[in-house]
Amino acid sequence: MTKQMTINKFNSVLIFVLITIGGVNAQVELSHQQCREMALDYSKQIKISENKHQQALLSGKIAKAQHLPKISASGIYFYKPDPLEYSLEGGYLPTYKPDQQGQMQPNVQINPNSGQPVMGPDGNPVFNMYAFMPDMHLNIGMKGVTAAGVQLEQPIYMGGKIRAANKMANTGIEMSETQMSFKTSEVMVAVDAAYYQYLAVNAKYRAANEYKLLLDSLVSTVEESKQEGMATRNDLLKVQVKRNQAILMKQKARSGVQLARMNLCRIIGLPLDTEITISENNHSPVPKITTDSINTPTKRPEYQLLNKAIALQQHEEKMARAEMLPQIGVSAGYSYLGGLEVNGQGTDEMAFSAMASVKIPIFNWFEEKNRLSKAKLQTEVARMELEETQKLLQLEIAQARLNLEESVTRLELTHTSLEQAKENLETSRALYEEGMEPLVDLLEAQAQWQEVKSDYIDAETTLKLMHTYYLKATGQLKME
Repeated sequence: MTKQMTINKFNSVLIFVLITIGGVNAQVELSHQQCREMALDYSKQIKISENKHQQALLSGKIAKAQHLPKISASGIYFYKPDPLEYSLEGGYLPTYKPDQQGQMQPNVQINPNSGQPVMGPDGNPVFNMYAFMPDMHLNIGMKGVTAAGVQLEQPIYMGGKIRAANKMANTGIEMSETQMSFKTSEVMVAVDAAYYQYLAVNAKYRAANEYKLLLDSLVSTVEESKQEGMATRNDLLKVQVKRNQAILMKQKARSGVQLARMNLCRIIGLPLDTEITISENNHSPVPKITTDSINTPTKRPEYQLLNKAIALQQHEEKMARAEMLPQIGVSAGYSYLGGLEVNGQGTDEMAFSAMASVKIPIFNWFEEKNRLSKAKLQTEVARMELEETQKLLQLEIAQARLNLEESVTRLELTHTSLEQAKENLETSRALYEEGMEPLVDLLEAQAQWQEVKSDYIDAETTLKLMHTYYLKATGQLKME
C-alpha cells in the first residue's frame, strides 16, 4: 500500500470517527477528492478486488514453489502383542555341480549305455547326491515396531508444466491488478455522478429560493399598487399563483437535496442522515476539455483484461502440451526401522536410498491431444472476443467524445441564454415599475429566467459528468 493510499484511508477513517462521536446530526464538509477517497475505501467491490489480488499473489508464490525441492518426513508405530508364527517343512533338495565352463548343472545319475539321466519311479531324474533341509520355524515379533524416514523430491523436467504454471500465475496477478483498476473507475464514476447531482440539486434549490424571493417582492409591489389603485385584484392573484408554484418548486428542490445527500452518503459509506456541507471553494470547477482524436481503447481495463485472457489461454495450451512430454524427477531418502524381531533377534537399522524416475506418456486414448485442441479453440475464442470488444470500446469512446463536445456547446449556449434571460428580467422589471410593461410580461420573464437557470445548472452538471465518462471511456480516469 502506497503512502498516499495510507493517508487517504486515514482521512476517511478520521471523518467517520468524528461523525460517530458527534452523533447523527454532525455536519461534515467534504471536497470532491475526499468523496472519491471515501467511496473507494468503503466500496465492497474494491475490497473484493483487493481480496482476489491477494489470492493471485498467493497463487504466484504457490506456482514458484513447484521449482523447489520438497522435503517430507513420515513415521509409523505398530504394536501387535502376539507374534506371527510360520513353519516351513524341510526335506531333501537336489544338488548341482559346475561344468567345464563354470555353469551350474544338475548333479543327476547318467545311464552309461544311453547317456541319458536315470529316471526314478516318480518320473523325475535321480540325483547322485541330495541335501537335507530340516524343518524351519519362524517367530516374528511386532511388539512396538517403529519406522521413520525423511524424503527429498526434486522435479527436473516436467514438460514445461511448471514454467507455464508460473507464467499463468503472473498473468493472474496482472489481471487482478487490472480488475482493481476497472472496479476503481466504476466506483469513481458512481461517486462523481452522486456528487455532481448533489451539487446540481443544491444549485437548483438556491435558484428556486431566489425565484421565490423575486415573486415575494413582486407580490408586495403589486399589493401596494393595488392599494393605490394602479393594479387590479386579478394582477395580485396572478402573482400569488406564481408564488405558490415557486413555493412548491422550492419544496421539491429541498426534497431533491435530501435524496441526493442520502445517495452520496450511501456511496461514500456515511450514515444516511449525515449532514454534508460542500463550500463554494470545494465545488468542482468546470473541467478544461481536451479530447484525443485517437480512437484507441488500449488503456481501458476491459481491453487489457481480454488481452491478458489470451495470454492466459496460451499458457493453458503449454500446460496441455506438457502432458504429452516426458517427466523426469529425482528423490532421495533416509529411513530407520526398529522393533521388529525374528526368532528373538531384533532389527535396528538405518538406510539411505536414492531414485530417479522418468515418465513417458505413450497412449491414453488421445486425452492430451484433445485437451490441447480444446485449449487452442479457447484461445481462438478469446481472440475473437477481444476483436469484438475492441470495436465496441472504440464506439463507446467515440460516443463519449461526441457527448462531451455536445455538453460543451450546450453549456456555452445556456450560459449565453442565462445572461440574456437575466438582462431581459432586469429590463422587464424596470419597464413594469415605470408602467411601460404589463405584469404578465414580467411574470413570463421571471419564469423564463428560472427555466434557463435550471437548464444552465443541468448543462454544467452534465458537462462535468460527461467529462468523467470520457476519461473512463479512454482509460484515463484516475485519482488526482
